[in-house]
Amino acid sequence: MKCWFCEEEARGTCAACGRALCHRHAHIHDEMTLAKSDTSTGYSSYYNVYGALKCSECKLEWRSYKPHG
Repeated sequence: MKCWFCEEEARGTCAACGRALCHRHAHIHDEMTLAKSDTSTGYSSYYNVYGALKCSECKLEWRSYKPHG
């Protein structure tokens, strides 16, 4: 697989978007939390990924959702 940005041989993929990345274009993301909610039970679960690869184009931000009720 080739790097999305420069066509060099890829060494991994961006954890956020899946673009292939070479060593030069891969950045280390300190911590990435992936969450899901189960609407039938109302419970949420998540896991943290430490040191995941990230490309320079992805801008990640936290968003919160609180249901009104």
